Amino acid sequence: MNRLLYNNSVLYRGTRHILFFAVTVLLFSGILYVQNDSNDFVPIFLMTLGNAVFFFGYAYITIFLLIPELLLKTKPFWFIVVFLLVGVGLSALKLVFSDYIFYASISPENMSQNNVFTLRSIVLNTKDMTFIVALFCIAKYVKDFILAENLRKKLEQQHRKAQTTLLQSQFDPHFMFNTINNLYALSLLNPDKTNEVISRMKTVLTYIINESLKEFVSLEDEVKLVENYLQLEKLRYGKRLKVSYSSEGDLAAAQIPPMVLFLLVENSFKHGSSLDAGAPWINIIVQATENEIRIETENSKPENLKKKRKEIEKGSGYTGLKNRLNILYNEKGYQLLVKDLGDRFKVQLELKN
Repeated sequence: MNRLLYNNSVLYRGTRHILFFAVTVLLFSGILYVQNDSNDFVPIFLMTLGNAVFFFGYAYITIFLLIPELLLKTKPFWFIVVFLLVGVGLSALKLVFSDYIFYASISPENMSQNNVFTLRSIVLNTKDMTFIVALFCIAKYVKDFILAENLRKKLEQQHRKAQTTLLQSQFDPHFMFNTINNLYALSLLNPDKTNEVISRMKTVLTYIINESLKEFVSLEDEVKLVENYLQLEKLRYGKRLKVSYSSEGDLAAAQIPPMVLFLLVENSFKHGSSLDAGAPWINIIVQATENEIRIETENSKPENLKKKRKEIEKGSGYTGLKNRLNILYNEKGYQLLVKDLGDRFKVQLELKN
């Protein structure tokens, strides 16, 4: 049904116009048949059919010729002149057809006794035809507007998806290189742990491949990804790394763009703990409510780290994250704060549901 209404191929367009013409003729023929209490439907149908040819002809000339060639090309004066001339000409032909041709040959008793071919009758008939043409134009351009709006939304959605996919594809694989290096060292020093690392790494990579290009994923799945990532990092840092993690709310029901939580946690390692030769620590809080998702990461800051907050923000993937969030949410739909508190970094992200 949608294809018949909106498909612009020649076949479907032709079918729409033929069906519309047939339904209109039958509808008005039925109305006239009931109003006139006539026992013969055929003359009424033929009269309606003939008149419809003039009405539809005026409408098609206006919509497909006069509007595109004159009105849309900023020639309103000539559009009005030609529009009225065509209307008057078709009205005169219609009156000749209705009274002098149709009635004379099919139903002479219904011919007008007075001369109907007068200026007044032509003007009145032109007015009636113009009203019908106006309805046709409104219907045509409402349909075109709906088509254009649907196309715009479709293109906008495709553009947003393409942008999001591009931004998500800019994934920093440095943790994979670190994990592979650690895996090699672990296979030499502690072979029993190798299978665990391989299993967790496989889980992380599978998630990245299968889930990261989706628009939204379950917060519960994102948390599981981060939990596996944390276990991999703990193997890397050993006992000197202190990680505090807590979560609240219905994680399964909450939706979040993929890799967002992962990026925040990864940056805690990348720009804090990985540069801290002492005893690094990381705190992670995930809260899900009916109205929003709140994520907070906080990590120790090495004493020798002299970067300013803006430099950290620029170089740690937050620019790409902001671009993604701007696409998926409006500016009021999220809040991202990156804070340099002297001895630690703190990042807060709030996403509105």
